[in-house]
Amino acid sequence: MAVAAEGGSVEEGVGESSSPPREAPPAPAVSGGSGGGGGAPRDICTQVFERLVADGNEEAAGPDFRVQLEAHFARLPFSYQLDINVDKSADVLVHQKVLAEAKDPLRRPAFRVRFLRVEDMDSAYGSDASDEGADDGDDLSVRQDTPYTHIHEIVFSTIDKPKLLSQLSALLSDIGLNIREAHVFSTVDGYSLDVFVVDGWPIEDTDGLHKALEASVLRNEV
Repeated sequence: MAVAAEGGSVEEGVGESSSPPREAPPAPAVSGGSGGGGGAPRDICTQVFERLVADGNEEAAGPDFRVQLEAHFARLPFSYQLDINVDKSADVLVHQKVLAEAKDPLRRPAFRVRFLRVEDMDSAYGSDASDEGADDGDDLSVRQDTPYTHIHEIVFSTIDKPKLLSQLSALLSDIGLNIREAHVFSTVDGYSLDVFVVDGWPIEDTDGLHKALEASVLRNEV
């Protein structure tokens, strides 16, 4: 599935993706591609493998892990290689597991949720207040009133099909989430791997978000 973002909207289509300017409210940046990379991309695979080994990852010590890792990359398009941050090689393990879970029809769409960070939504305002010579009490009040948002990542996998991105987007919107980034990839064997960075969930907690997503899946056709 190749996708593109134009004018701040998430759309499905054919071609390479582009990222919109960073403005408030943030528009979703979308990347993606279709499977068929023509074999395992050994360079990025080697880097990920070596980083996991260096980090002492137990899975990486398995006798078949390297072969499984190469098979994982071979399923996905070249754009997936470009999307991987070697410093966060453990992300690849999450992608592997979600894709594996999606093979079970009863678990589709398979998904994982994790908390990423808290962002200060009004840091510029707080800086201006200090520059204007606000006293300590006023400055503290400004910091306490500064709005923050919690950023989460949601990884989906299911059978690839037309309009899947739109359906997943509706599922997220159903529980009040705003899509900041969408990284969408199709495997050579007919699955989709969809990684969303979202805001809108008011707390760091992921258990509640996971339950809300489960309920949204039941309400929406995916």
